[in-house]
Amino acid sequence: MAAVDLKEMYFSQNSLSTYDSCYLKFRRRYIDGLYWPGSWVLDRGQRELMEQGQVFHHLAQRYYSGIPVGDLEAGAVGPVADWFERLKEFRPFTGDAVFLPEQELRIDQEGIRLVAKYDLLVILPDGRAVIYDWKTAPTPPKNHYYRRHMQTIVYCYLLVKAGGMYAPGGRFSPGDISMIYWNPRFPKAVEPLVYSEEKYHKDERIIRAKIKEIESREYEDFYATSNEKICRYCEYSPICHGKPAVIEDDYEEEEEHLNFDWNDIDETIFE
Repeated sequence: MAAVDLKEMYFSQNSLSTYDSCYLKFRRRYIDGLYWPGSWVLDRGQRELMEQGQVFHHLAQRYYSGIPVGDLEAGAVGPVADWFERLKEFRPFTGDAVFLPEQELRIDQEGIRLVAKYDLLVILPDGRAVIYDWKTAPTPPKNHYYRRHMQTIVYCYLLVKAGGMYAPGGRFSPGDISMIYWNPRFPKAVEPLVYSEEKYHKDERIIRAKIKEIESREYEDFYATSNEKICRYCEYSPICHGKPAVIEDDYEEEEEHLNFDWNDIDETIFE
């Protein structure tokens, strides 16, 4: 029997991506409430990468909030201090724009319930909005991957639907929005993903259909994927297969996994 009512759930980009990868993984985490951080199944080296990413995200949040970062920056170890310097050079905290770090938006409209927390929103003087998402994995951002990824779909769509409080005119047009995935390891790899009216309407159809499909699925129909590669990298592998998850740098979805755990907003998917 389901532990939660899916018709009350706010869906995040992570929950929708999880559903796409494996129905059973979605059920375990979001319906049964069987959740533990992915860091629990990582080796020491991978946990260190996650901790470095966490410190970097905290530095970025405080910097763009105008909060002194002295103690946190002084305690930064390994490459994090260099990453932070590159961040300040890449996107300086200046007075010519509005900086909104760690902003959460949500909507509940006509069957679409979404929630997202943005690493950084920047409202430019001309009213355009730029969404920044920080990645710290050992591989550069792959825009061919993120262009069609659920994170891009949800973040851009939700900003149009629920970001009016930040828009000079009370609402952002899709053409006002762009999104940049940026990794301090590869500071020159910058390719803005530009939103559009066409993509907005397409994304709405995708999101609406996805939520409707999830809500209509019976509990027992949340079955496991047949993709063994996905199983190998899943934190639930010890339960399903009696084997620990495998971590390799060349698995694209691992970049998302390594950047998610410290910014996990799925604890707030219910009001």
